[in-house]
Amino acid sequence: MTENPYDLVVVGSGIAGLSAAVTAAEQGARVLVVDRSTEQEAGGNTRWTAAYFRLDDVYEPDPSFVDDVVGFSDGRTPTWYVEALVERLPETMEWIQGHGVRFRRFPTYFINSARPRLQPIGGGEALLAALRPAAHDLGVEFRYSTTAEGLLSEGGSVAGLHVAGPDGPTVIPARAVLIASGGFEGDIACLTGAFGRDASTLLPIAPSVAGNRGEGIRMALEAGAARAGQWDSFHAEPVDPRSSDPEALVMVFPYGILVNRSGSRFLDEGRGTVDETYEATARAIWAQEGGTAWFVTDAQLDRVDDRERGLLTGVKPVRADSLQELAEATGLPATALADTVAAFNAATTKGEFDWRKPDGLATMHLDPPKSNWALPLGEGPFRAWPVSCAIVFTFGGLATDERARVVREDRTPIPGLYAAGECTGLYHGKYPGGTSVLRGMIFGRVAGLDAARTEAAFSTTSPVTA
Repeated sequence: MTENPYDLVVVGSGIAGLSAAVTAAEQGARVLVVDRSTEQEAGGNTRWTAAYFRLDDVYEPDPSFVDDVVGFSDGRTPTWYVEALVERLPETMEWIQGHGVRFRRFPTYFINSARPRLQPIGGGEALLAALRPAAHDLGVEFRYSTTAEGLLSEGGSVAGLHVAGPDGPTVIPARAVLIASGGFEGDIACLTGAFGRDASTLLPIAPSVAGNRGEGIRMALEAGAARAGQWDSFHAEPVDPRSSDPEALVMVFPYGILVNRSGSRFLDEGRGTVDETYEATARAIWAQEGGTAWFVTDAQLDRVDDRERGLLTGVKPVRADSLQELAEATGLPATALADTVAAFNAATTKGEFDWRKPDGLATMHLDPPKSNWALPLGEGPFRAWPVSCAIVFTFGGLATDERARVVREDRTPIPGLYAAGECTGLYHGKYPGGTSVLRGMIFGRVAGLDAARTEAAFSTTSPVTA
């Protein structure tokens, strides 16, 4: 092998990759980061996210954090992983604050969820803006417009990386490689194969999605890595397909009705608060013809004081004085829409409307029902937003252990290979909000420490993701 290999080559420069690179360099390691994006576009999904953390305070998760995260998956997410995350949390938060990041408690776009969440001031971009200069100051090297294509192995251990960059194919020798290049949400063919249905109608939540094509995951699988997480699912969000804004969320769907292209309702819009139901709602919309629905409401939306916080699209709604005019403007079948609204209105009941919490204002003898916030539609102006399902990241990925080492099917680590962030499989069922950036930062740091062979105390027989 070429002399003077890097101690660590990191694939990807989002929060997981930069956390690992800076941490390893702080321990004296020689580190290289490769990223397929240009320097101006680098940062993966971290660059675009608000980066909410599921924490009560800078150093403190809610006492039910472990149970909640595991419970979201109906017990399929391994408890040891979440417990390890909590154990490493205080030290990691101290470290990121040492690099100048500051946090605040801030309300989310889930307008009928009363709990604010912790957020770095400036969102995900603030995390990158703190760690990038720190990496440069520590001597970390960067190669942009460079795509990782395969792992170099020697004697059963990872010994470097095959890449393709501006100067053509290159082999980069390294004592360790960290894969932190996100999921495979940018590869439509791979998504379609994994999900068993056409994924072409899924919208990218942000421009970064196109760059996450799964090469890092595939090269690790070719090296013998085990899979983890739910490969046929993904983190979904309801967005306005007209908008070019990243994360153009439409999170006010409980305060009206959702209809498909046929003008029919297809789910209970008020079955729970937005934070509980938005992901399942987005997936239900994806199952409709064309992968699109319309959120239809009227003047009742004005009774929702914080409605603008749940509408992150910069495109104004379609407005009309009558349902007939709304149908013409949206392309919905006028008779079907009128029949749907009439049936819905006839099924509504008397009660007190409270947008802040489930109010029990439900329909009677209607299929599908509406369990809360069921006000009749009829007071103009009518408003409508198109809503589509956006993919944020995939749930399936690589299996790792407590040291962020990639493991084989027999649960033994592949020497010299690490993974952190969204390329590692963890989630099942639905996404426990506020955990993705957090786990990328924590386990990226774990990988950087271990790859640099610090004195951090780790067990040599760690459990692994499943």
